Amino acid sequence: MAKGIIGFSFTFTALFVDAVGNPFVPVSPTIEVYYFNAVGVRLSLVAPGTAMSVVSGFPNQFAYTVTLPTTLTADRQVYATMRGADPGTGDILVVEEQVDLFDPQVSCGGLRTSFVKAGVC
Repeated sequence: MAKGIIGFSFTFTALFVDAVGNPFVPVSPTIEVYYFNAVGVRLSLVAPGTAMSVVSGFPNQFAYTVTLPTTLTADRQVYATMRGADPGTGDILVVEEQVDLFDPQVSCGGLRTSFVKAGVC
């Protein structure tokens, strides 16, 4: 599970692996991003089938960045479903991610600041 800040961008990433855990480059990886409103209606932020981009320097990893709307509230979660086909088998693999939201205007969302002193002993 990840944390996202309302009104800021969030990047979903996926690494696709086969049945034995070896990374592979999927065929046409896609994403959909959605949330549920207060009465349980599913609302889309990114339409199903939206293409993901390869992460520069990491050919088996894919990403998609979305801005979390300011209309969301901290009591909601955002969900992503990422899909890609294994070129060897044709199987569709699914990666899911849930994002807890916090509103920087209202709370710190469980984040804590700590300071580390670096130096020579």
